[in-house]
Amino acid sequence: MLYKRRWWAVAAVGLSIFLSALDATIVALALPSIAHWFQLSESLTSLVILSYTIPLTALILPCGALIGRFRPLPTFLVAVLGFGLGSIICGLATNFPLLILGRVIQGSFGALIGTQGLALAAAIVAPHERGRAMGLIGSLAPLGGIAGPGIGGQLLAHWSWQVVFFVNVPICGLAALLGLFSLRGVSLGERRPDAGSGFHHMAMLLRRWSFFWGLLGFLSTVTIAGALYYLLPFDLSDVQHLTPSTAGLILLCMPLGMGVVGLLGGYLTDRYGARPFTLTGSGLVLVGVLLLSLVLVQPTSVFDLTWRLLLVGIGMGLFNGPNQTLLMSAGTKETMGAASALSNLSARLGSVF
Repeated sequence: MLYKRRWWAVAAVGLSIFLSALDATIVALALPSIAHWFQLSESLTSLVILSYTIPLTALILPCGALIGRFRPLPTFLVAVLGFGLGSIICGLATNFPLLILGRVIQGSFGALIGTQGLALAAAIVAPHERGRAMGLIGSLAPLGGIAGPGIGGQLLAHWSWQVVFFVNVPICGLAALLGLFSLRGVSLGERRPDAGSGFHHMAMLLRRWSFFWGLLGFLSTVTIAGALYYLLPFDLSDVQHLTPSTAGLILLCMPLGMGVVGLLGGYLTDRYGARPFTLTGSGLVLVGVLLLSLVLVQPTSVFDLTWRLLLVGIGMGLFNGPNQTLLMSAGTKETMGAASALSNLSARLGSVF
């Protein structure tokens, strides 16, 4: 069955995924203000991030196993409204434990948003449209990361740190309204009676070599991106001697390339198939990283750094959408929740490694 409002549904899912990426970068920007407000040490301040990322990572597989038991619309509404509730608790927190409670709630429902969202976007469109849907979803996460520092900087310049949590609330409300409008009657296949079948689907997918190698490739690209974002700021500061503002603009090149080219990669996947673009994208990432390694050991021009990072971002954008299309097409509609959970877990683990 082809749903008439499928692209509205993809927009609702994409908005929720954009929100989770936006929240991560905005909150990181507000950490100094939060630490000053609650008089926190550096180790305690890190709990603001950890209390979000630990449940976000730990609950991915259980969410993937459970989403097949429930209808998509109520699950989606619970996820986005639960995330909004966590944001309100954070913004209204009068003490540090209450702030941490809100972050745990955000992370828990964020795991459900990411896991269900990818499966929904893949299941609701026709197979020949899946590349565009995956490209759109794959573009919104890096674009959310890009938007975070800019939006957060403007908000924090005029208001206190609480605003970085309250800004999530209208976005959650809009996503919920879009979901109510577009997700009625949507199904992820036959509902499973228990979570065990969800874990069985994960094991079944991992035994398929095409899925396993696609997942390994995705894990590799995310690991490369995470390593670059961890190591590059030190090089830009200590070796290149750039100002923080210039370094920040340079670091935007990679997610910008991912976001823009991701949409194109999705369109090309629907037209020509996914495999040529996963190979081309991974090749561009490899070349870009090798070229970066040649210039990072000594002072170099901003232009040389910029175009190399942009090349890596273009490669990742060209790789991710087609790769996600292959992963989500590896089984049936009933296995998409399992595939989405494994893909999201790879993204989280890659960013940690």
